[in-house]
Amino acid sequence: MIRNEMNYFRLKDLKSEISTVTNLVEFYHDEGSIIISEYGGRVLGLFPLISEYNLLWINPSIKAAIHSKDFLIGGERYWISPERTFFYKDPENFKEWFCPSGIDPANYMITKRSQNECCLESKITLINQFNKESYNGKITRKLRLIMEPVNTGINYIGIEIIDDCIVDAKNIGMNGWSIAQCITGGKTSPGTVLIPTKTNSKPLSYFRKVPDNRRVIGDNYIAFKIDAADIYKIAIRPEDIDFNRPAKIGYILKIPNSDKYGLLIKFSDDIPKNQDQCFDIPREKPDSKRGVIQSYNDDSFSPNVVSFGEIELQLKSFTPWKNGSRSKAKHELFGYVGDKEEIFDVIEIYLGISNPVIY
Repeated sequence: MIRNEMNYFRLKDLKSEISTVTNLVEFYHDEGSIIISEYGGRVLGLFPLISEYNLLWINPSIKAAIHSKDFLIGGERYWISPERTFFYKDPENFKEWFCPSGIDPANYMITKRSQNECCLESKITLINQFNKESYNGKITRKLRLIMEPVNTGINYIGIEIIDDCIVDAKNIGMNGWSIAQCITGGKTSPGTVLIPTKTNSKPLSYFRKVPDNRRVIGDNYIAFKIDAADIYKIAIRPEDIDFNRPAKIGYILKIPNSDKYGLLIKFSDDIPKNQDQCFDIPREKPDSKRGVIQSYNDDSFSPNVVSFGEIELQLKSFTPWKNGSRSKAKHELFGYVGDKEEIFDVIEIYLGISNPVIY
């Protein structure tokens, strides 16, 4: 389905499109809503204000994608890193990328649900593409509607996610991985990722060198352009993260076809604190430092459809547990809608960034 609004979904359109192909859970708060999909085990809709577009990107052909068991449906999902080990058939050379279906979409089932909480579970299978060892396990995602930490006075919606993953292998270097796909207005109205950092931070280029016109290195933050016009990925080393701030990454954009601005913010303290705890290897320079907070800009795959950006967190590494390994991490995702000045105030409250450069 390609609509005039391309890949921007309002609440009623999203529910109408997918309610016949997967089970849904919906949470409400004031004028906002959250939609959770059993297929793919993820948050699909984040609507701080239901009259505005979903802040999460949704595949405009999502119904067909679900029918074909595709992973690329949009929303916020759980993966396992390192990407090199599990997502490249030729990992030594970073070639032949694929998404292992045993990780995503997996086979999630809604096991519990209530007015403000639900639980999703799936068995998982992943194959180490270096040595072809197969690992089996289980992922449990507990999701709960939550209130904002500070009363901002504007429309918002928030969700807490606890990801608990167990695999039947020990002494393997892996991290949980939270990825939220976000909408953008494209070349003419890009969005901006904002990551609070220490001073003199040294952001990493993960796929190829990020040009200067796509990033800003501020005194206490990094800005990165999201326009879905070319593939780039930026990442922040743990030594450059300001761990005093629970909010680790934000994303601001002018909402398409609206005078409002939208903001996504991801919170977590359950992320790697040093290089030894982070296993996701950059393709640009595999022997260099590794990044914990990451953002990806996609390349639109059709002239009629604006693609997406991503805000990502590497989560706690897997550590020995019983006869295998386990990673359990809590993270939170908030969405806000308001005037530009209101959104800038929220950015300063949570990210500690005053008057940031935005694209």
